Amino acid sequence: MKPITPFGTFARVGRWLSSLRTQLILGNVVALAILLGVLGIVCRYVIFSFMLNSIDRDLERSAMRMRRPPPFPGEMRNGVINGRANGGRNDGREEPPGNESPPPAPEPRKGGFGGHDHAPNENRPPRPPAANNPYRPRLFTLEGKAFFPDETYTLWDKNTYLRSLKGEAVYSTIRGDQVDEEPLRVISVPVQEDNRLSKIVQVAYPLKEVYRAISGVNTALMLLIPVGLLGVGWAGSALTNRVLKRVQRMTQAAALIGAKDFSQRLPVLGNDEFSELSTTFNGLLGRLEGAYTQQETLLEQQRRFTADASHELKTPLTIIKGTTSLTLNSPANETLYRNSLEEIDLAANTMSQLVQDLLLLARSDEGQLGKDRIEVLIREILETALSRVSVKGGAKRELRIEDDALFVVGNETELVRLFLNLLENAVHYTPENGEVRVTAKERDGQVIVTIADTGVGIAPEHLSHLGERFYRVDSSRSRPTGGTGLGLSICKSLVKAQGGTLHFESRVGVGTTVTVTLPSA
Repeated sequence: MKPITPFGTFARVGRWLSSLRTQLILGNVVALAILLGVLGIVCRYVIFSFMLNSIDRDLERSAMRMRRPPPFPGEMRNGVINGRANGGRNDGREEPPGNESPPPAPEPRKGGFGGHDHAPNENRPPRPPAANNPYRPRLFTLEGKAFFPDETYTLWDKNTYLRSLKGEAVYSTIRGDQVDEEPLRVISVPVQEDNRLSKIVQVAYPLKEVYRAISGVNTALMLLIPVGLLGVGWAGSALTNRVLKRVQRMTQAAALIGAKDFSQRLPVLGNDEFSELSTTFNGLLGRLEGAYTQQETLLEQQRRFTADASHELKTPLTIIKGTTSLTLNSPANETLYRNSLEEIDLAANTMSQLVQDLLLLARSDEGQLGKDRIEVLIREILETALSRVSVKGGAKRELRIEDDALFVVGNETELVRLFLNLLENAVHYTPENGEVRVTAKERDGQVIVTIADTGVGIAPEHLSHLGERFYRVDSSRSRPTGGTGLGLSICKSLVKAQGGTLHFESRVGVGTTVTVTLPSA
């Protein structure tokens, strides 16, 4: 059993953290934690603001009742009767003694602060007297002292009082360390009489229960947020595992694809981003398979081309080597020397022609054919090609052109080589009593040249291979009859370089028809 080392533990933790599954789950949990934290703060702020606004409205109503208390006929309040001191009248004159009449009974008034009685109400319990209410409204003079002489209360908040002296109604919150460890919400309102500031009203409301309620909200949030995060982590893990199972299937299918076998495809499930990815990847595999198949075909052709070229070059070299060796080992003889030189010359010509053909195909592979294209008369091209055809063939040759003014666009030298190769093939495989017909006509902006012979014909299985390099219809043919197998390959390359097409039709024992289509001028 291997010992557990810190390095191994850190490595496992690093792999676990680098996992896409872990990153998705942790990302969801962190994002939700931030969201719930922000929502909790906003919720706490909204609740506290709503409660504080409700308290402020109550404080404002209480302060407004103290700014203009309703008159109480004959009521004594802290030694003052409706602005008179101990029996004085509002106008400052004293009533004569003995004419005093009992004061009328005070009418009940509405309002809770200021020590005024409430009107009877069956639905509301009676409130304690104002004297027993430590948070009853307080009136202060402009010097900051209690408005009533026998009262000893002090200012709730000096800062709001000083601001109220400037005519402002101010709210403030007093922390617990300022007033007997009890947080308060205070409003300070100026009172105006005869357009001048006469006194200040301060009303307080205890916030202890409010803070306790907010603390309960905080506790609830602190308990619910971890539960929510655990739930989201579990749900996110299940959902992530479900989604990543499809990725795992794709990974397993991709692992089965070999370096040389692109026939396997990834499974396409559903209609989402993963299915789109699978479809795209399958398209890539299809293109790779096609490219690989094409590459294999090209490599196979290259191997066959190299082998065939080596074989074709080996034959004249063998003839040259054998002839020179035989001549050197034979007695001096002028006739023998001449015959040997003729054999060597013929083999050298064959090898030279083969090398030229190979060089032409190499130029075609590099895209160097089809340059310097001009307008040329098709009759001149065909007549030049017919004049260069070997005279050994005894077949009858006929040239028929519908319009003597048919022009094509192409390289003149390459076009002559094209039709020369085609005509030599037709004449070569047509018996002496046969016929080779060449026709040219224009159709749909193209010049169509047809070379038809009455030769031996070609079997259908060989037609699709015509134009491949070193391909021979009959591989057992000898050199005099078979050639090198490069003639039609050169024709195919020349036609493609001129922007045309090449098509073969043949029936065994009937003959072969070659159709060349070139762009008209």
